[in-house]
Order: sequence, then structure tokens, then C-alpha cells
Amino acid sequence: MSTGLFFGTFNPVHRGHEALASSFLSSGVLEELWVILTPSPPHKHVPTLAPFDDRWNMLKLVFSGYPKLHLSDIEQRIPSPHYTVKTITFLKNSYPDRHFYLCIGADTLQTMASWYEVEKMVSKVELLVAGRPGSSVAVPSEMQPFVVHQCKHEETDISSTQIRKSISEGREPGQNMLHPEVRHYIREHRLYGSAGPVK
Repeated sequence: MSTGLFFGTFNPVHRGHEALASSFLSSGVLEELWVILTPSPPHKHVPTLAPFDDRWNMLKLVFSGYPKLHLSDIEQRIPSPHYTVKTITFLKNSYPDRHFYLCIGADTLQTMASWYEVEKMVSKVELLVAGRPGSSVAVPSEMQPFVVHQCKHEETDISSTQIRKSISEGREPGQNMLHPEVRHYIREHRLYGSAGPVK
């Protein structure tokens, strides 16, 4: 079975993530998509990283009704640090009947060569790449060993960093940026410096 792997801290999950998931599922390449929540990224410190359970709950609010999409907390259940190559190796060993595709944006494609032991992933996954604002979809020379599929995608310029900054400054992100239930959840649980429950 062709299975897409969409990793992220989803801090918080936003409309851009929803659009990417829809594009990956509509690509004609995948039979299913696993959205994998990363407890903490090994390559950078995020001071405003919301608790895993809150990020998991927000993912459920957004994606619970999507057909052929499954949420995975696998990285919460395997030893850290959570390098992508380690998780993919674990999944490949656990599900040998599945053909995995790593689902990424074009911006990630341009920097992926610097990932930890990225060369070990060539035999384990193919890449499914969606366009991102300001990023080339051309495959860098260092990534030529990978099988790369391009995915039609209407690019959106939304970032979790931008959303967290707006919330901390007391500005309410619009529905074009956050699912209404996620916006309510953030206020209700006082995440990212929000003022408190929605009135």
C-alpha cells in the first residue's frame, strides 16, 4: 500500500497544513496519508512549543473527518531524538508491505540534504513534493538519488511562527489561517500567550 508520511510539530496546525494534506491525498500517488506529530524537533529549539497533547488534540479537531488520513503519535512512543530517518526506519521495519512516500514542501526539499543521515532514507522512501511560496521545485543535485514526485498544490503563505506571533501580540488569526475549532482551543487553553477563553 502506498502510504504518505507527513511529519510536523504542527505548532499549531493551520490552514496551510490542511491544504498540503488535501493536495498530497489528491496527488494520485497515495492510497493513504499518515500525519505524524513530532514531540520536539531535534535540530532546533522552539521556546513556544505547545504540549504534545494539546497539539495532538488540535490535529484531531482538524483531521478527524478526513478519509484515508490517519493521525500517528509513533514518535511519542519511540526513543528520542526524533530524527526522520530513525522514524522511517522503524516504520519500514514494522510495515514491510507498505511503500512509503515522505510528503514535504518544496522549501524542505531545498534544505533536506543537510538532514541527519539523509542518505540512508534513499532506499526507504520516495518523495512527494508540494510547492511552497518562494521555493523552487527543482531537485537539488544532492537529492538526485531520491525518486521525486511533484504534487499539484495551490501555494499558501501561512506559517505557524506567524500565527504564534499574532496570538502573543493579542491579534486573532482569521479563519483563512486557523480552523475555527483550533482558534477556540488555543484561547480556551491559553496557548502561545493568548488572553484566555473565547467569550
